[in-house]
Amino acid sequence: MLIKVAGQIFREVNRVLVTKDQCDELGHMNIQHYYAALSDGMFKVMALVGIPKDDIPLRRTSFALYKEEAEFFEELKEGDEFYMATALTHIGTKSIIFENRFFSASDDHLLFRAKFISVFMDLDSRASISIPEKVKAALLLEIPKYIEGD
Repeated sequence: MLIKVAGQIFREVNRVLVTKDQCDELGHMNIQHYYAALSDGMFKVMALVGIPKDDIPLRRTSFALYKEEAEFFEELKEGDEFYMATALTHIGTKSIIFENRFFSASDDHLLFRAKFISVFMDLDSRASISIPEKVKAALLLEIPKYIEGD
């Protein structure tokens, strides 16, 4: 589902209800669960563009996170529901940049953001390779373009 928040269009890829088990001694969702939600969302993006998670061991190619930059705006606590949404900043020859956001499910308020730079990887050689044209075309079709400045 496409959503528009603060003038940007994102694709919703994941919804999470924060449980007690996801919270730590500080009383908020532990960082490991942020990354679990991000990982689940990115695998859903890959499935949208023709790279389902179950096919990766057979295909021997996948996007892999190279660099990440995160910013936390509000704590997530037990009972909070949020959704992950993503947009596309750049597609290069071997790399791609995603802008990921967590928004409150109740009012679309921005809670967290993470910029992902990923490379397309050959799992046998463990090296980056060119992103197939078919995958690039699917990304441009399925994931909205992010405009810098947010």
